[in-house]
Formats: sequence, structure tokens, C-alpha cells
Amino acid sequence: MDLARIYRLDASSFCEEDMSDDPETLSRIPGHERLLVFSVIVSTCSKAAILLDLNVPVGHFSHIVIDDAAQAEEPLVMIPIMTFSNALTNIILAGDPNQLGPDIKSPTAARSGLAKSYFERLMLIRDVYGLDTQVGKTCAMFWFVRAPT
Repeated sequence: MDLARIYRLDASSFCEEDMSDDPETLSRIPGHERLLVFSVIVSTCSKAAILLDLNVPVGHFSHIVIDDAAQAEEPLVMIPIMTFSNALTNIILAGDPNQLGPDIKSPTAARSGLAKSYFERLMLIRDVYGLDTQVGKTCAMFWFVRAPT
């Protein structure tokens, strides 16, 4: 892949309109037309909301990959999924359900189900991911191959 077609939207990125005159301190978020040229945009789930303000259209991305999805709070995971996906978008949740889940500080939020990630909740849908299904067998085989020794 051409590295010029990858953009990293990180914590130090700001819209050009919000920039100070000191280009050394912050990186600039490209304008709408330039942003749409990138094949890959790497972002946190929450930072992806900025792309909505920049008029990136629903369905622009063929894939939305959420890394460490087993640790992400469900509302955060929903930002890129609900904002940019359509019926043709591939959603990929990558993570290890045996690692730590979301770090929820509020007991009320934890009791309401936010201590369980979207990834974990999906994995508990037995009709889809149970070991008696092809998807479940494939996922289990993948986990066993990757299991630490």
C-alpha cells in the first residue's frame, strides 16, 4: 500500500481552521477533498467523530476495523460503526475476549451492561458464534492457533 494514502488522525490533530500559526506544535487535518483521497484513516473510535464534521459520507469506507474491541466500551465502538457504515461496509472487530474488558468506573454504568464490550456481547450470541456453528468453529480454531504457549 502507498503510505501517502494512509492518514493518522490522532490526539494532536486539529482542523485547519482551529490551528495556531505554529505548525510545529500540531498536525493539520486535511480538508474534505484531500481526506477522501486517503484509502486508510487510522483513528481512535472517539476521534472518528471529527470525520463527520468534515462531511465524510456514510459508506465512504469499505472497511471499519476496530482493534482491541474486547476492551472498548460499546458506545465508543458505535461512533465509527453507526456514523460511517452502510450495508456494504465490512465491520471487523479484532480483540481477545480473554483479556480485560472495558474499564468502567461507574457502578451504575457497569450494572447497566457497559462493563461488557460489544465484542463480548456479540461473541455470546450462541446461534452465531457457538461451537456448533461454522463461524464458531472457525473463531475457536483461530483462537487455539493464537493461544499463548
